[in-house]
Amino acid sequence: MKRRGRSWRSKNIAALILGALLCCSATAQTQDLTPAGAERAGSSDGIVPAWSGGLKAPPVGWRPEMGYVNPFPDDRPITVITRVTRERFNTELSPGLIALLDRVPDFQMPLYATRRTATYPDLTGVGAAIVPVLQPRTGEEVMRNVVQRYVGGSITREGRAYPVRANGDYYAIGTWSRRFYASHLNGAPEQLLFAAIAGAQSPASLRGNLALVHEPRSLEADKRQAWLYNAAQRRVRRAPDLAYDAVSDGSEGMLTVDQVDGFNGAMDRYDWQLLGKRVVIVPYNTYSIAEPGVKESSLIRRGSVNGALMRYERHRVWIVEATLKSGQSHVYAKRRFYVDEDSWTVLIEEAYSRRGDLWRVALHGVVQFYDAITPGIRLSVYHDLDSGSYLVSGLDGDRQPSIRFGARADFSEFAPDALRRLAR
Repeated sequence: MKRRGRSWRSKNIAALILGALLCCSATAQTQDLTPAGAERAGSSDGIVPAWSGGLKAPPVGWRPEMGYVNPFPDDRPITVITRVTRERFNTELSPGLIALLDRVPDFQMPLYATRRTATYPDLTGVGAAIVPVLQPRTGEEVMRNVVQRYVGGSITREGRAYPVRANGDYYAIGTWSRRFYASHLNGAPEQLLFAAIAGAQSPASLRGNLALVHEPRSLEADKRQAWLYNAAQRRVRRAPDLAYDAVSDGSEGMLTVDQVDGFNGAMDRYDWQLLGKRVVIVPYNTYSIAEPGVKESSLIRRGSVNGALMRYERHRVWIVEATLKSGQSHVYAKRRFYVDEDSWTVLIEEAYSRRGDLWRVALHGVVQFYDAITPGIRLSVYHDLDSGSYLVSGLDGDRQPSIRFGARADFSEFAPDALRRLAR
């Protein structure tokens, strides 16, 4: 496997590590629904089991310095879906997964028994809720749950991302980020949803480049505020274009800002249609591929990550289609999102070009972060079907624990001047 050339390195990765959103509005629930608004009952055929409370505790003997190890090491695949066998599963596969099976020679999908691991802490004592709308009736309501779901109050994260070209060339980007929601920020403005700072640890050419985001609670009423610190110029500047289809330089052009975490930001450029809910094969409980100690030589393959390390399960998902409004601009004319009913996480995104072709397919592997009692995206793989390149992000760095939840901070730590202090 070839490694990168110097000219392939990018100048900043601010958008690559932009986080997802959260809201704390209260909602009611019914006995038929889980606390997150999913159906408690299993599917009529028994393939999707009933929700039994989720995964609420780490494996026996677990310590934070071990990282998020697989809590189900004895599980074995029911079958492995390949290009040869995929027609048996076509009704359960999204067009994006079918395209990956057909176009990527070694793409495979180990299919496991379904485990509904997603669960949350009891938030009623602090007046918070997991999502704004437990029973959405429109595509916009589903996506509002996606961008405003509870994800732990605050997240500090270190990790790696790998842009991989069609010929197998790649390089590693070391990243770090701090994302704190208003509930965990002392002195936060009333209208603030979260504040986040992100930067690069490696390679040396990227070290010191920083991004700061202030996300408002209502993107309809207020706009995202963003700043960038350029290490070479040693200056902080406003970044009003850190939104929508602005391209992350560190992604080799494969990722727009609003694709991070499945979807984030304002929804005003699209018309949203709810296509319903059904059982789909999706990446889920993807612990093994992101475990500490997994070497890049084992992970990276041409066309996609090593499928033998992935895990797919059958889950009920909300399907939402976004069509670009007349007069609005975006590189994607249409997008389709497959949203997990248990965690409100986008598990698959399919993006279509202005010609109407399926262009890009993103897979987001969700896990239950069992120490924080919250589900979230463990890793993301963004595929470009035209070029054959892909980007994998969200992998552990060298330090453990690489992800920490629930800390508190002062809002002053997320002021523009803080970028200069961090750079020093």
